[in-house]
Amino acid sequence: MSFDGMFTHVMVNELNQNLRGGRIAKIQQPFANELILTIRSNRKNQQLLLSAHPSYARVQITDQPFANPAKPSTFVMSLRKYITSAIIQDFKQLNNDRIVIVDLSAKNELGDIHEYRLITEIMSRHSNIFLLNKENGKIIDLIKRVSPENNSFRGLLPGDDYKLPPAQNKINPFSTKNENLQDLSAADIRQKYEGIGLDTSYELEKFIAAGQTLDDFMNLYENHLMPNTANTKDKHKLGFFPIGFSNTTTEVNTYASLSELLDNYYLDKARVDRIEQQTKSITHRLDIILKKDKSKIKKLNKQLSQTDVMAKYNLYGELLTTYMSQVKRGSSSIVLTNYYNNEEVKIKLNPEYSPSDNAQHYYKKYRKLQNSIPHVQEQLDITTNEVNYLESVLASLEYVDIEDVDGIVDELIDSGYIKKKRRNARKKRKKHVGEDFQSSTGVDIIVGKNNIENDQLTMKLSQKNHYWFHVKDIPGSHVILKTSDPDEQSITEAATIAAYYSKARDSSKVPVDYVKIKNIRKPNGAKPGYVIFEGQKTILVDPDRQLVADLKAK
Repeated sequence: MSFDGMFTHVMVNELNQNLRGGRIAKIQQPFANELILTIRSNRKNQQLLLSAHPSYARVQITDQPFANPAKPSTFVMSLRKYITSAIIQDFKQLNNDRIVIVDLSAKNELGDIHEYRLITEIMSRHSNIFLLNKENGKIIDLIKRVSPENNSFRGLLPGDDYKLPPAQNKINPFSTKNENLQDLSAADIRQKYEGIGLDTSYELEKFIAAGQTLDDFMNLYENHLMPNTANTKDKHKLGFFPIGFSNTTTEVNTYASLSELLDNYYLDKARVDRIEQQTKSITHRLDIILKKDKSKIKKLNKQLSQTDVMAKYNLYGELLTTYMSQVKRGSSSIVLTNYYNNEEVKIKLNPEYSPSDNAQHYYKKYRKLQNSIPHVQEQLDITTNEVNYLESVLASLEYVDIEDVDGIVDELIDSGYIKKKRRNARKKRKKHVGEDFQSSTGVDIIVGKNNIENDQLTMKLSQKNHYWFHVKDIPGSHVILKTSDPDEQSITEAATIAAYYSKARDSSKVPVDYVKIKNIRKPNGAKPGYVIFEGQKTILVDPDRQLVADLKAK
């Protein structure tokens, strides 16, 4: 689901419940299109995020930390001049549109009270944030200034009169009563009603088809209890919903507030998007290699399947040799008795060959296939190992943090999959291997963030009596629990970290193997990160972002 008008409606309600009456204590602009207002409300400071980002535009309370740039922007300077210490009077939504209005009152240097409006328009790449003088409707400043040459509909410069975006002339669904939607499709609903996005329209269509009314649907938004987010198992696909949607079949996590929901959603989405952007050319190259390898594996398996034919060729040679006197020169076939099972066997012959040459012909085909098997099996093992390795690298890009990408790039350069660019262009590798955590009972835990680190941690840097954790049968990081006598809590937490740093991050009841490092070995010539082990135990855990963050902070 997108941040549509319906989501905006419940978000405005949440903002009023938490921030109305609060005072603006600090104003920051950590990124070009995003604003953070620290608001003192209910005896605590809360961060209000206003975003005009082309992909992540939204309004929410956030708990995420943001760095304050050393030099404030012109927009921030304007905001600090007019609304520092301002009181939030109200949050409003314009009809059911994605426009959030914050009414403010602030005292000037003389102590006179003036009214202002902070307006966030959530419109993809046209998103913007405005500070208005409420008394005359003029723009004091805005986060994205647009010259008249690039926008003829309305002025988007300081001093211009604020004019609303072009009206769509749709109905506000919250202002209707007893509307009959029985014959409307999802597309019809979006065309008729304001602020209803794609996912919401499909949910409403199903809702109506089940015999409920538009009023019932609107009441869910007015009285929503627990917001939801759905994390799909498909690569890079995430969704979020303000109420329980029935049109998602994915696993759903619930959060205490819409803002907490969005923090989790956009934290993952921004991470995935940044990594995807930075590694697009690399993943494209690896995908090409994977495609070729998988095609090669099919051909090699087809060759191995000819072992049945090979046995048949050997049998034909034996039978022709045994019954040589019955084979007539010039025959194109002969039926002989298989003395292993007394069944009749029809054997094709080359009329131009002698009986002995026909027997040798089959022996020769048998030996050719027999001699090829070790080579085919060797190639199959090599190619299969490469597929497993490349899939583990691609999977790691789904769960690592942006700062870990350089290590994966280094790994691919060392493995020969991508070329090293200019020597000075690459950053120095970090000296510390892995990422450190500590269990609730004080046991150190360390996680490899790429396959080279996995090898170093498991095979070189860890003690043989310490414990190794890894998700069962799917790509993931190596996790080391640095103790020879772990308590149950530490085992569970180390397994949870292993599940979180794996392709199973968005699943539940994830099986994680754990074993002492002395029971692990690395085959000669194996790809980075690949090990074999025995004597392991398996534990089922649920990946838990908050637990992982808490253990990392320790």
